[in-house]
Amino acid sequence: MTTVPSRAATAVNQFVATLKADSTRRQRRAFLDEYVGWLAAVRQCGPSQIDTENVLDEETALAWLAAAGRGATRRRPGLQGPNTQAAVNSQAARTSAINAFSRFCGHPLELKPPAPEFADRLTPTEAHRTLRLLAGHQPAGMLTATWERSVAVVALAVCSGSGMSALHPMRLEDLELERALPRARVDGEWYPLDAVSRGVLARWRATHQALTAGDLKVLQGGNVAELWVTTAPSRPRNGQPAPPAGLPAALRTLEAAHRKLTATALGAPLLLEQFCGGEAGDIRVESSGGR
Repeated sequence: MTTVPSRAATAVNQFVATLKADSTRRQRRAFLDEYVGWLAAVRQCGPSQIDTENVLDEETALAWLAAAGRGATRRRPGLQGPNTQAAVNSQAARTSAINAFSRFCGHPLELKPPAPEFADRLTPTEAHRTLRLLAGHQPAGMLTATWERSVAVVALAVCSGSGMSALHPMRLEDLELERALPRARVDGEWYPLDAVSRGVLARWRATHQALTAGDLKVLQGGNVAELWVTTAPSRPRNGQPAPPAGLPAALRTLEAAHRKLTATALGAPLLLEQFCGGEAGDIRVESSGGR
């Protein structure tokens, strides 16, 4: 294994650089970083001391997957608390990540992933009725701005049939709500908006304006043109003050808020893609148990 970099972090960086899709890069890096961090904690050393050979040990990889399955690597509480078991498809994604990484390193593990689980898509009628329900009832314990943003995400999913990865890059200019037939542009295509969706998006746009107003946002890079922004200050990191609300929101922020909205308001978390219509039984369940 002389071609394998001596440190796992270097190998992970080289591996991720070969991946084309942004979503795949984010997912593979997140799981491999989790693996290295878990292994460092087990060995009571820093992540920089973990060699690639350690990561590619099959027994070690299986121990990590087992720990992740129990919820031991979870970074935020799930529906059953901090030790909520990982979703089946999250475990499958972890397995795929280590398998792909090991092949890249010339030492394929070929671990067997669990069989995927699937969830039904809502029918168009169900999706629109659920959107109206979510738009009219703010869940207890959820910030008003977060609720408004999450419902706006659902509205665009219902009207465009697009998932989170396509909706996340949207900008304010992608909404044309004052037209006779309001519309939204998602991934380069324009989609008409019904009255409910237009109202939901207009509400969020007004909240967006309130969150991004003020000199502080201008000093941090000018007006925020991204459609999705944070709704509360982030946690301070590395001794720096907490970033204010109104800055561009990360994909994981939108995903976590969507899970909370559907789980709280509907009693069970729904994937955003389940609101997109289509044939039943073709959506992989990824949010039922969380990561």
